[in-house]
Amino acid sequence: MTKRSLSLAAVLLLFPLLLAALWSALFQAGPNRHLSVGPEASALERKVGQLIMVGFNGTNPTDPGVMAVSGQLASGRIGGVMLLGRNIQTPDQLTTLTHHLADQNSRSSVLIAVDQEGGQVQRLAPLGDPMTWSAAKDLPAATGNCAPRKVSAYYARRAAQLGAYNINVNFGPVVDVDINPGNPIIGKKKRSFSADPTTVTNCAAGFIAAHQAAGIATALKHFPGHGSSTTDSHTSLPVISQSWRERELEPYRVLKRQDRVDMVMMGHLVHPRFSDTPETPASLSKKGIAEARALAGKDVVIITDDLEMDAVAGRYSIEEAAVQAIAAGNDVVLFSSFERADPELGDRVNAAIMSAVTDGRISETQVDQAAARVAALKHRLHRFRVNLVPNQETASFRLEPENRSRSRTVATTVLSSARAAP
Repeated sequence: MTKRSLSLAAVLLLFPLLLAALWSALFQAGPNRHLSVGPEASALERKVGQLIMVGFNGTNPTDPGVMAVSGQLASGRIGGVMLLGRNIQTPDQLTTLTHHLADQNSRSSVLIAVDQEGGQVQRLAPLGDPMTWSAAKDLPAATGNCAPRKVSAYYARRAAQLGAYNINVNFGPVVDVDINPGNPIIGKKKRSFSADPTTVTNCAAGFIAAHQAAGIATALKHFPGHGSSTTDSHTSLPVISQSWRERELEPYRVLKRQDRVDMVMMGHLVHPRFSDTPETPASLSKKGIAEARALAGKDVVIITDDLEMDAVAGRYSIEEAAVQAIAAGNDVVLFSSFERADPELGDRVNAAIMSAVTDGRISETQVDQAAARVAALKHRLHRFRVNLVPNQETASFRLEPENRSRSRTVATTVLSSARAAP
């Protein structure tokens, strides 16, 4: 047999082994491998992607909506996702989904966010978990008017629960002051801790402390204050020029002094002090963002409330809202894709912001600064992440073995507090 024949025979013998290895790499890596990468993103597209968080349809890695958002995360065209009730079914399903999403971007951590305030706003409700979260309005009475140790203990185990499901951002606490109890979206839904700014601040501080100990970022909302409004920004644009009071800023000031502010969520609210025009909400106004940053700090991440709420969506297209929000100074734009399927949403938002950078409506320097703030937040979350696995029978948590050593100190703190929680 010639040398050439021997070489060919060797290749033929090795071919099945090579094919098997390729098959394993592509299809046997488990639920966390990338499902859809899409076209390679440029460095600028990836920086812009850090400023985008979207909602999506689907509950499993192979669902079309999940595959689409997975590709956007993997390419870097978005930097985070928002979970709604439609994405949550069972503990095992949620854990599989969030671990899959978290694994999509090898260059940067993925922000996985949820609205889990308590009361009527509990996205984990489909799990049927017995560990309910109290409505904010009811918490002071249950915790000695939000005495620091009691309120921190109350939220400690609940925050650890979010960490167990690989959620690293909770859109709370609500620091709106309950000025108008008849407010349809805050007061009537018991989403404000109190009409007293000091009580609001104390309750929010305990909420934040518990989440930070579990490696979860929080977002103060809804700047500059939704508590006095008479209308709901989900359905219309509230004008608060006559009802708003200066004391609504007190929780932001005090929590900043306590170094408790990870993120501030901008409300779709009109007030001359915070709005660039009589019809522009603070969330899309340079004046509003400047005030929020002055109060919260230059390194805090500023995020919009959902830009698909009618207060904004009734006036702007998705692309227009995204561009105006970033141009005004927000670090992250949030689109829930609520009640609709839009698998290309993240790509559309990225393309719109990229176009605005290209034509000079948004400076690349501004994108760099916003992306740096988001990256710093992600770095903190990565360093202090507590990876816990829920035990549904005992409502307790254990560390995954591979994370046990690096997480032992923080986890011990979280769980010792959790055991005292009511």
